[in-house]
Amino acid sequence: MGKTAILSLTAMIAGQIAVAMAIMTVPVLAPQISEDMNIEPSKIGLYSAVAFAGAITFTSLAGSVIARYGAIRTTQIALCLGAFGLCISLFMWIPAFIFGAFAVGMGYGVATPAASHLLARTIAPEQRGFIFSIKQSGVPIGGFLLGVTIPVIAFHNSWQYGLLTIIFLLFLLILMLQLIRTLFDTGLEKNKKISPAETVAAVKLAVKDSRLWPLALSSFIYAMMQLSIFTFYVVVLVEQVNLDPVTAGTVFSIMHVGGIVGRPLLGWISDKILPAVPLLSLVGFAIFLCGLALATLSADWPYLLLCALSFVAGVVAAGWNGVYISEIARVMPSADVGRATGGVSAFTFLGVVIGPAAFTTIVGFSGSYSIAFLVVGTVAIGPAVILLLQYFNQK
Repeated sequence: MGKTAILSLTAMIAGQIAVAMAIMTVPVLAPQISEDMNIEPSKIGLYSAVAFAGAITFTSLAGSVIARYGAIRTTQIALCLGAFGLCISLFMWIPAFIFGAFAVGMGYGVATPAASHLLARTIAPEQRGFIFSIKQSGVPIGGFLLGVTIPVIAFHNSWQYGLLTIIFLLFLLILMLQLIRTLFDTGLEKNKKISPAETVAAVKLAVKDSRLWPLALSSFIYAMMQLSIFTFYVVVLVEQVNLDPVTAGTVFSIMHVGGIVGRPLLGWISDKILPAVPLLSLVGFAIFLCGLALATLSADWPYLLLCALSFVAGVVAAGWNGVYISEIARVMPSADVGRATGGVSAFTFLGVVIGPAAFTTIVGFSGSYSIAFLVVGTVAIGPAVILLLQYFNQK
């Protein structure tokens, strides 16, 4: 890799870390926030649902935004939206949290297509599975950093201090990215129109292209499980396993360590050993097994075993994202990577919206987190089978 490729990868990883921290801050602080606002911690799933509804609205517009403003400027816009969303959440007013969640989600939604667009131009095709997975490792890295720092800050001060810390980091990265914008944001289509028609075009591409729709379906289902775990894990650890919030945050961070390891590992496997499609199929079956294990969580679990499960669940639930994104870059022309990634990501984020909301509904009706983990995990078998059949049909 040349210096330009390394610089682009570093910038995009930093952006992924920042937007991931922004969108996970409120869920991680759910026990403290819910106590202050006198609401049920399980309702935090609705925050995530609103956030990823915002992600859907913006990710499918990403192709036009990137073409007009460039990948670096688009990432700066994403960070600004995240900071704004967290700022208004400081008002401790339910409508402010809803609007803030939507803004944070918009920022999160456009960051991945922007990164894919830039890296498709700077990274050699034979390295994309590994490199794109490294870039996507920014999400679990962000979760890890969040889990080991923000709950401690909130515990010793208040949850508002936790939000302010992330807001400061977002604005700092915006300023740093400005230093390299002229290097990467070139060949811009300054008259490019940004309209809802771009959303329709991106989604149609994801649905009609035979190479993309299985990826869209699998990412939709897998994202349901991934965000259900990430949204509710701290709450389950506190309420069902009887951990204190700081210890729960530490265990949560171990799950993200699993994701940090899993993403480049699965990316390397997809480049060197097993192609992306059958690998993603295996991920679906592994997600089902993780759902079974998480359904058994209780105060009887030894701490070390709990940490081990958290690590494995992180590898499985958070390790697949870079594989499907690199597969999009592999099968699509470079000029269409941003639009295709945005179209498929719209389905990913739809799964993220439906997953935590469905999880909240199941918990509400059954009164059990275990049943919710079982249901969401079982659904992953469907796309796993479809991807496996697609792979053998193409051989």
